[in-house]
Amino acid sequence: MTHAPTLPYAVGAAATRTGPKHDVNEDQHRILDVNHMAVSFFRKGALYAVADGVSSVPKGRHAAEMVCSRIDTFFDRVQAPRVESLVEMITEVDWELRGLGRGQAACTASILWLAYGHANIVHVGDSQVFRVRHGECLRITRDHRGGRSLGAYVGMGPEVSEVLQVWQEPLFVGDLFLLVSDGVTEVVPPDELAEAWWTTGGSPLRASQAIIAEVNKRGGKDDATALVVDVLAVETDSDYETTFSGRTDFRSKA
Repeated sequence: MTHAPTLPYAVGAAATRTGPKHDVNEDQHRILDVNHMAVSFFRKGALYAVADGVSSVPKGRHAAEMVCSRIDTFFDRVQAPRVESLVEMITEVDWELRGLGRGQAACTASILWLAYGHANIVHVGDSQVFRVRHGECLRITRDHRGGRSLGAYVGMGPEVSEVLQVWQEPLFVGDLFLLVSDGVTEVVPPDELAEAWWTTGGSPLRASQAIIAEVNKRGGKDDATALVVDVLAVETDSDYETTFSGRTDFRSKA
């Protein structure tokens, strides 16, 4: 059975490692792109995510797993997905995590949705998303951190809807996106993240592995995840153009 490519045709790969002082890796990630049969069937784009469980709370890993498990159902539970659909999903997970008890579960979330000619990002926390275009590495996401503490996260309460960063811009062939947890950015600067792409021959898998290898080499103390996405083609579909709000700074109201 032949499946039509997603919109757009993008491929991603990830590498991850457990911090030397951690028993388990609290980072989680998801890749739902052209290599995923169900995603190809629904033709609603490609979805990538990195979630980092907060290690200072008992159920940080559980929080990250919950974000990613909800992402797994995004395409089949949302008839006509929009940026707002991702925002609603994050606020729903936040509500569920708070049901586990105050201060029991928390995580970061950086989600990239590529569809219908646009790149869309929903972000909270200190995992970061970078875009490389024409050799320039641009950090898209803000760092929700105040000093040593995390200032915003999934599980913080209703105010998460006010601090979520939402970004939308046109997508171009050749765009490269890197989603990385803070275990990466603490030891590898942005320009070296992009360099890993070129030095490994333009392979998402090899680039992500090279980034994590560099984290290991530099003695990174935290869990670390690198997810690399290569945009190979961009296709628009007029039947779905109305699913976009057209806003680049949307904020959900609690």
